[in-house]
Amino acid sequence: MSGSLTAELQALARPELDILYAELGQLVTIYAQQDAVSAGGAGELPPEDYDENGNPVNPLPDDPTPDTPGAGVPLGTFGCIAMQLDATERARAGIGADIPVPVWEVYIHHSAPLATPGVLLVVTGGELPAPLRLRPLADAEDIGTQRCAWAVLGKAQNALRG
Repeated sequence: MSGSLTAELQALARPELDILYAELGQLVTIYAQQDAVSAGGAGELPPEDYDENGNPVNPLPDDPTPDTPGAGVPLGTFGCIAMQLDATERARAGIGADIPVPVWEVYIHHSAPLATPGVLLVVTGGELPAPLRLRPLADAEDIGTQRCAWAVLGKAQNALRG
């Protein structure tokens, strides 16, 4: 697509999606994942703050996001549309029944920082009774590579139902 056609598509689609996001009332907060702590490899001494079993010697600092395990720095909150995939949609997307938790597809505002991997999503609002914590199954997809919206497939964390 040419640059002018892309700009035209963005000019048409982005305002319509902004209205849709506002009407549905769903928001997604995007978090960078917390860095993993290494307890040392085989034959290596653990870091000074950990014993030989990898357990902390000193108390760990407070988790910045205790209600979202594994979440690190918040990267922002954006409008979104989240929907749970049923069995037919999962089969069409190539996601088998081997994932025992619900899979959700989330369309997120184009300005969200999803060009880099390693994020966690928390969707709130709309008809959701509680915050929905999602771990992406793959990298976010720029729908049509036109920067109008991101699409993310995610599995619900610690849930049998969304």
